[in-house]
Amino acid sequence: MILRLYLFSLYATLILSAGLAAFIIFNVNPLESPFWMLILFYVAVFLLFASFFSIIFFYLKIWATNREVIFAHLLPTLRQSLLMSLAITGLFFFQQLRVLNWWVGILFVLAMAMIELFFRSKKINQRGTL
Repeated sequence: MILRLYLFSLYATLILSAGLAAFIIFNVNPLESPFWMLILFYVAVFLLFASFFSIIFFYLKIWATNREVIFAHLLPTLRQSLLMSLAITGLFFFQQLRVLNWWVGILFVLAMAMIELFFRSKKINQRGTL
């Protein structure tokens, strides 16, 4: 039952955030809009990518493990998709500020990868095995 609720909430978030992002893109002028509209746009894009990557990664992990231990994939998939969507949204924000170039983008993505590696190493150390 929890798995159905998890997947339903991901699909609902995907549809609502895609609709909100599309509405903002097509109906709002970014040069004349208030600051909160840009924050709402970045939140919608973040939720869109987070839910999209969560759904894709969850089904890929289930397919790769031949449908074994499905519930073990929930939290790592959510964490990885949140970090990936934070990286993409952060790159969009850097582009808006006009500070994005190739080395800033690579460093920012590497920082997100280091955060993921920290969580993986912490999980391994808590089990007591390497």
